[in-house]
Amino acid sequence: MVRTYPPFDYIPAFTVTSPTRRTHPGRASALLFFAISVSTITVAAVLAAARFPGGFDWVYTVMSALASRKHNPDGGVWFAAGLALSQALLWPVLRWIRDGVPPQDRLGRTGSRLLFVGVVFGVLVGLERTAFHSLSQHVRKAHEVLALLCFLHLYTGVLLVQIGRVRTFAAGRWAIGIVVAPLVAIGVNQLVLYFDQRDLGWVDTEWRAMGIPFWMSFAFWQWLAAGMLWFGIGHLAATRPPPAEAADVQPARRVPSRSR
Repeated sequence: MVRTYPPFDYIPAFTVTSPTRRTHPGRASALLFFAISVSTITVAAVLAAARFPGGFDWVYTVMSALASRKHNPDGGVWFAAGLALSQALLWPVLRWIRDGVPPQDRLGRTGSRLLFVGVVFGVLVGLERTAFHSLSQHVRKAHEVLALLCFLHLYTGVLLVQIGRVRTFAAGRWAIGIVVAPLVAIGVNQLVLYFDQRDLGWVDTEWRAMGIPFWMSFAFWQWLAAGMLWFGIGHLAATRPPPAEAADVQPARRVPSRSR
C-alpha cells in the first residue's frame, strides 16, 4: 500500500541566524564631535600662541602660560575658552565610549566614569582661566589643583577603559603604550633633573639659551602628553566594539517535503 503525504511538512523549530555587525549611527556622531573638539582646541591654541608676547615657545613654555591672562593678556582668553568648549564637546564622545563597555568589565566602567569627571574639571579649568586673572592669588594653588584633577581623571580613565578592552575583547596593547609613554618620560625627566642638582628652577625659555636639551623640558612632555591623551580618547571612540545585538529569530516556516 502506497502512503501519500501532504505537499508540505511543518517545521516547528525556530531558525536562529547569527547576529550581524551593522554600522551604528552613534559612531559617526561621536567621531564628528571628536573632530570638532580637536579642531576647536587646535585653532584656539594657534590663535593664542600668535598673540603671546615675544612669540610662544612650544618646547620650553608650559601649557598654562598660553591660557594665562597674566602671561598672555591678549591671547589667553582664546585658549582658555577653546579648552572649555573642546572639553564640553567631548561629552557625547564619552557617552559613546561608556555605552560600549560591557557590564562585566569593572575596569572599563570605572574608567568611563573617571573620563566624565575629568571633562568636568577640564571645563572648569577653561572657565577659571577665562574668568579670573589669577585664581591662585585668591585660592592657594586653585588652578594647579583643577588642572591636576583634570589630567589625572582623564588619563586614568583612558588607561582603565583600554585595559578593560584588552582583558574583555583581547584588544591590542599598543595603544596603552602610546598613551603611557609621555608619562614615563616625564618621570624620567624629573628624576634626571633631581639628581643633576643644577638648580635650574621651573622650565622657561631661558633653558634654550642655557643649552638645556628639549627632552629635559617638562613643557615639551606636557604638550606631548596632552596630544597622546586626545589620541587615546579618539582611539577609544573609533575602535569601540559594535553594540551587542540580539540574535535574529525566524518563526517556523513550511518547506516542501521530501518524497518517501
